[in-house]
Order: sequence, then C-alpha cells, then structure tokens
Amino acid sequence: MGKTFPLVHFYAASTLVLVLGVAGKPNGLTFTLIHPDLPDSPLFRGTLPYEERIRRLVHPSNARAHHSSSSSVSLSNVYPEIVRPRIRVQSFNYMVKFGIGTFKSRPPYKEYYLDMDTGSKLTWMQCEGCTNCFRQVPKPFPKNSSKSFCPVIFSGGRRGYYIVTYADNTYSKGFLARETFYFNSNNNKIEKVENITFGCGLNNKMEYGLVKNNKIAGIMGLGWGSDSFVNQIGPQSDGKFSYCLAALNYQTASRRIKSYLRFGADIPKRVSSLGITALLRNKKKAQYYLELEGLSLNGQRLDISPEVFAMRGNSGGCTIDSGLGYSRIVKPAYDVLLNELEKHFSRHKNLSRYLMNPLGLGLCYKREKPDGFKNLPNITIHFKGNKADLVLSPEGSFEVVEKQNFSRKREYFCLAMVPGDEKSSIGAHQQTNHRIVYDTRGKQLLFYPENCLRNA
Repeated sequence: MGKTFPLVHFYAASTLVLVLGVAGKPNGLTFTLIHPDLPDSPLFRGTLPYEERIRRLVHPSNARAHHSSSSSVSLSNVYPEIVRPRIRVQSFNYMVKFGIGTFKSRPPYKEYYLDMDTGSKLTWMQCEGCTNCFRQVPKPFPKNSSKSFCPVIFSGGRRGYYIVTYADNTYSKGFLARETFYFNSNNNKIEKVENITFGCGLNNKMEYGLVKNNKIAGIMGLGWGSDSFVNQIGPQSDGKFSYCLAALNYQTASRRIKSYLRFGADIPKRVSSLGITALLRNKKKAQYYLELEGLSLNGQRLDISPEVFAMRGNSGGCTIDSGLGYSRIVKPAYDVLLNELEKHFSRHKNLSRYLMNPLGLGLCYKREKPDGFKNLPNITIHFKGNKADLVLSPEGSFEVVEKQNFSRKREYFCLAMVPGDEKSSIGAHQQTNHRIVYDTRGKQLLFYPENCLRNA
C-alpha cells in the first residue's frame, strides 16, 4: 500500500493451513482499482487543482524515504512478518471494493473498501466490538451476525492473534479469522471464495479516521507470504496478479479513468516486447524487490555503479511499490540523473530554472511557450534480466503544469522523482502506461508498454 513499513506479528507458532472453497483450473478475478483523486474514490473531496494533487504525492514519497530505515522488533513467541513505513491519508493508494460475510439480506454480504498494498501480506479490516476504533462508514464488519465467520484456532485451542504496527505510530491489533469473500469474476458474475483468512481488527489507530465519512475499512495485502491474498485465492490467481495504471496528468485529470487489478486467467497475455526481471525477497519482508542496475537518459547510459542500488542486509536495494506516488532513487544515482538533466536542458534556449519549486520536486524549468510533454527526454530504468528495460515516456518521467498569467498562458515542468536515503522504489507514476505482472510462483516481474486508458 503505499504506506510505510508495517511490522506484523502473528501470535502462535503453528502453521496456518488454508482451505479454499473454489477448486479446479485458474479462472481469474478482476477488481476495479479506485484512484484516490477521482470521483469514484471514497476519499474524494472535490476536484483539486492539479498543482495540489502533485504536492500531495510529493509529501508521502518524501515521508517514505525518511522512514526507509525502520527495523523490525523481535518479540518472544511471535512470528515477525515485515517492516513497512506507513504514510498519511493523502497517499497514492489505489483501493478495491469487495463483499464479505454471509447474512440474511440481499446481497448476502457487506461491502467494504480496502487499500491495495503490494508491500504487506496480511489482509485486515476493522470489526465490530473494537475497543479502539477509527471512524468509518459503514460501521465495522458485524462479525457476530455472519454465518460464515470463523476465528482461527491453533493447536491447543489457542486463538490466532496479529499485530500490525507502522512507523508513524498507527497500528491494528486483533485476531485471525476465516470468512467468505465475494468478487467480480472474469465473466462479470459475482464469485465467492470461502475460508479466506484475514485480520479482524479490534484495537485500531489509523489516520483514515481523520477523513470525514471515511469509507476505508482496512488493507488488502498482496506481498510475499503464504497468507498473502494472492496466494489464498490460488485457484483463481495461479500466483499471478497484474495492473495497468493510466497516467493522470494535466491532460487527462478531468477524464473518468478506469484501472483494474487482475488475477490469473484475467491477465492479458503478451509475448513480444516483454521485459522480465526477477522478483526478490529480502529475508522475511513482504515487499517485492527488484535488481536495479542503472539509468539512461535518451538512450545514453549514465555513469552510475550498480553497487549503489545493491541490497545490504536490511537496507538498500530497490522495491516496486504501487502505493508510492513518485519513484525515489537512491541519492547518489539521483544526483547523477539531475546533473545530466541540467546539462540536457541547458541546450534549450527557451528554458530557465524555476527556483520557486512550488511542487516540492527537485528539478523544475519554466518555458515561455507551452509545449506539453513535447521535447522532454525519455528516462530508462534498467533491471537485471531479459529485455528488462523500463522505458519511461516524458509522461512517466515528468509533471507539466500550465499557469495562466493575466492574458498569457505559461508552463513549467518538473522531474517526477525524489531522492531516497538508503534504497530506491519504483512508484506508481513511473509504472503508468505499462502492463505490470507479478508472477509470485515463477518469482518474476513481467512488464511491457500498454495504453492503460483502454480498458486496462
């Protein structure tokens, strides 16, 4: 989710065995992904000026860079999962909507929103009976009224508990349970999957509750781990999930953009122009790591040693994070990129540095004649692997803002990346207009260019 590093603990040392209610060949599932700044979002609070949208993305990108050195705490008789810094409500988290439970009603389930998080494995939501609750609409999940609700019991009759803590002192604590979940299938029908294990939060402190009429109930965990959502729906996912994020910029911000989270057979197949790189795991962290090797500007490889991107114990390396607005590039590499961009733009006479920096991004230029994304360079992110070069168009590398100055229209643009203290992360802006496929069983990330405005 594009938060910051959570620390998840499961009480009891027993192995959790999951039994799914759907068997047979992989048949796919599809969720609509809800962008936080579009009208379909439960966080939507009216149309924001485009500059304000950008500032809201810069803040969490920098916040996560600041918290990237968080570390786990070892507790006795507890299984530690991950450390992941959490950010605030204005983050770039896509959301999903689903049904849960079995009730005497039509439909026979309750609907809730969850933040999609590729960096944590536990799916959890706030439940009725919580002693410390954040505000949400509708009310927390009425577990006692659902016929299919069943607490997880370990050997010896012990109930399974969990703790998720975040770097900004927010947290969720509760117990593990199994429930029936309802999703849209690839034939546009509602499909149910039984015995999904999730966390039922009873003691929760989350900043969702600071938003009036908040509708987010918790988190869908898609990271590494046997109890990750993608693994629990194994018959539907075959260990794979995918998305194609449409670029939201000053030219498309007014459009009703749809993106989708797809599993298994619902993922479009592609053979040509397919980039493949290894999906790595850093010890027991749930985040997906990639082996980043370098950067290019307009096809010219920059003088950056691959060592600056290497994992070093619990630090360093590069993650892919759909909940991070703008990519963060570890500072030695970021400084080289900025220096080369300055040389590139110094050859353009109609440009001048925009030192006011109204967006909080590190490198901005203003130009007298609006030109949109024209004449801006491509940036390529090189990963280790087969054709594993993520080529970013200007729309995926920069932000362009129009300014009306009296009767004259002017424009400025900024590099849409921020420096990272210890590690790099590929954020959502740099993933736009690419099909991204996580193959957790094959331990590969597959990607290729795609127009994500077309039924992605």
